[in-house]
Amino acid sequence: MIRAMYGVTASTSAATGSTSSFGCAQAGSSGGISDTAGSTWKTTVYDDASGPFYDAAVIEKQVSGVDQTAHWDANNNRRVWVKAQTTVRGRSRTLVALVQVQEHVEFLPKRVIVAGHFDLTPNGNHGYVLTNPDATSQHPVTLRCNLSSSGCANYTPDKKNPQIDPAGAISGQEFVGKDALEDDVKARLKERAIADGKFFDGVCPTDAQLTGKVVWVQGCAVGKYTKNNTWNAPGASGILIWADGTLELGGNSDFYGIVYHLNNQNSTSDILRLRGGLTIHGGAFVDGSAGIDVGSNKVNITYDDNAFIGVSSYGNAAIVQNSWRDITGG
Repeated sequence: MIRAMYGVTASTSAATGSTSSFGCAQAGSSGGISDTAGSTWKTTVYDDASGPFYDAAVIEKQVSGVDQTAHWDANNNRRVWVKAQTTVRGRSRTLVALVQVQEHVEFLPKRVIVAGHFDLTPNGNHGYVLTNPDATSQHPVTLRCNLSSSGCANYTPDKKNPQIDPAGAISGQEFVGKDALEDDVKARLKERAIADGKFFDGVCPTDAQLTGKVVWVQGCAVGKYTKNNTWNAPGASGILIWADGTLELGGNSDFYGIVYHLNNQNSTSDILRLRGGLTIHGGAFVDGSAGIDVGSNKVNITYDDNAFIGVSSYGNAAIVQNSWRDITGG
């Protein structure tokens, strides 16, 4: 995950009163050390192969001159060891610190659906969208259009056998002129997808590649995934962000998390389509005036609060408390 953020080695000169970098993109150490003025630091990044304690015999092990520890976050736990070396007045110094990327939990509107309009094509008399209300919210189907307008909410209201359960858990003229997520939130999620190797530009990912904490797809004109799949898992949900084109999910499948279409093409059609025996355990968002088409033979979307509280981006990197050590000579 942090592989794209850290280099293997870097050098920097430290001057009095300045900040000397450990050489990684988002981690730093306060300098201002007068006895290092004018010296050059060599910085090396290692995966935390020895855990929370720096064991040089493990971390710096070589076989035939080849390092055995990766110079990136190979175990995907958002932690790496940073080793900095310099020579000051003829004396070598070696410093190490464990650096960890912090996660920033993002706020998502707790709505089972947010879209421009809504179409439910089956005529069955059972629940296709379950909002699972709690003490704080009904988590309703939320539309930007006026519910009384033709083409806004196409489904069969039925209080006895509601297609949207509970009956009446739908509201209109909300999020008008507003995306489901703010631009800064989307930017941070895009950065995470890039860092995690889950950013797809100009290519349609495979079925398996839709699994992930944050997956971002742009430039795929027609995304159609109708085989039987399980994307993510209970307690390990994710968010799939589809920038443009159309996206259809189907088959006897389960998606744990949020499916979010950005509608960058400013369409007014149904650009997110749910088919077959698919169930989204979480929610679905579509920006702008475009719609979502629910057409399944069972529950298509069931609100799951875990999907909304588990979405996070990456924040700053910081030194893990009490991990900084001067290991000169040791």
